[in-house]
This record gives sequence, C-alpha cells and structure tokens, in this order.
Amino acid sequence: MKKFLTTNNVLWIIYLSLLAVLLPHTAWAFAQFEPVGSWEFTPYLAALAFEAAIAALTHKLAKHIESGKRHSSAWRKFQYQYLNIYSLGLISCLAISSLANLAHAVEFGTEIKIFTVWGVPFGLYAVVFGAVLPCISYVFARVLSNAVDEDSAEDPATIELRSKVGELNRQLRESERAKAQAERLTLDAERKAQEAEARFAAAGDLMRFLCAPEKRERILFAKKQWPQLTGSAIAIMTESQPSYVSEVLSGAEAA
Repeated sequence: MKKFLTTNNVLWIIYLSLLAVLLPHTAWAFAQFEPVGSWEFTPYLAALAFEAAIAALTHKLAKHIESGKRHSSAWRKFQYQYLNIYSLGLISCLAISSLANLAHAVEFGTEIKIFTVWGVPFGLYAVVFGAVLPCISYVFARVLSNAVDEDSAEDPATIELRSKVGELNRQLRESERAKAQAERLTLDAERKAQEAEARFAAAGDLMRFLCAPEKRERILFAKKQWPQLTGSAIAIMTESQPSYVSEVLSGAEAA
C-alpha cells in the first residue's frame, strides 16, 4: 500500500478526479451539436476521448519536462520542455475542453452574493469556474515532473546501506566460490591418494609374490598375472630353470 501511495500516484488520482468532474460539462457542450433523437452516448464518448487525450498528453509532457532538465541553458530548457508536439496537442485539447466548460458555466451559472455585493462581473466568475479548470493540466504536468524526482530520490543512509549489503553479498559469493573450489581440490586430492594407495597395494602384492621363498609360488603367480609370458621368460623372472617352470605349470594344469 505504501508503494502505491507515492506522491506521483496521489497527484494522478487528484488530476484524474478533476478530469472526471469536467467530463459531464464537456459532454453537454458536444450534445449541443447533436441532432435531436441521436444516440445519447455520443457526446459522452467524444468528451471521454478529449479528457483521456488531456490525461495522456499531460503524462507525456510531464515525462518530457523531466527529461529536459539536463539542458543548462534556460532558453534551451524551456524550448525543449514546452515547445514540442505534446504541448501543442495538450493546448488543442485544452482549448476545446475550456470552451466547453466555459459555455456550461455561462449557461447554468447564477450570480452569487460575493460577486453581486462586490460588483465582480459574472464573466470573471464563468471564466474562473469554467474555462480555467482544464488549463490546470499544464500546472499538473509541471508538478508531476517534479514528483517523479521526489519519488526517485533516495535517502543517503538507504543508499549507503544498499551499498554495504551489496558488498557483503559480493564477499559471501566469493567465499562460497572459494569454499567450493577448496572442496573440489580436497576431493581431487583424496581421489589421487586412493589411486596411489591402490597402485602401491598392487605393487606390494607383486613384490610379495615375486619375492616369495617358494619358486613354485613365484611361477604360478607370474603365469596368472601375465598369461602371455612364455616359460623361458617366467624362468628368468623367477630365477628358475625352464624345465622346472614347465613341470610346475604342467602340474597346475593337471590339477
């Protein structure tokens, strides 16, 4: 709710309420040019189109005024902010709406004591309460452009806090990346240690069998470990006679 009730949104609610008040007066003016018996909603559609155009052009002009604040020259700033197509369109729509509301004020307005007692002309009353109301759009365009700046301005403490939070988040991300990298290195080291341990275990088994006191065990292990070796090669490896190697292997096959 707090995010919705910004200065800019409240001003727009007020401004659209003002246009809604002017809408029936503008519709009445358009109805004067419609033939008797015509569709009764036509004047309201025409009035709605003009009042909606005023709202849209006011919004565009407010944005244009806001973006024109970057000019340093006063004339260039005024030229950019107000001498543009949005301003021209708004003036055109305001002229029609102002005439319509002035006509309504003259048609239905009655003199009140403050004007009759003080001798103020009725024409001034009609202008003030009729034609001037639509012209407030220019004032709202200017105010809305300033409201955008006020809503977007942040408290310095908030900016500093956001900066600190961002720095802490950055440090946390770096810490998490370092932790993940350390975990990967640890897993890699453990894997390598396991592989080395397996290799050392295999080498230990090999040396244990090759250095066994019984030549028969050496011969059988060598044949099992390297089936493609010839008897003479096994004899050299186990420091045995080829005939003994053949005897041991033949006995093992027979068994």
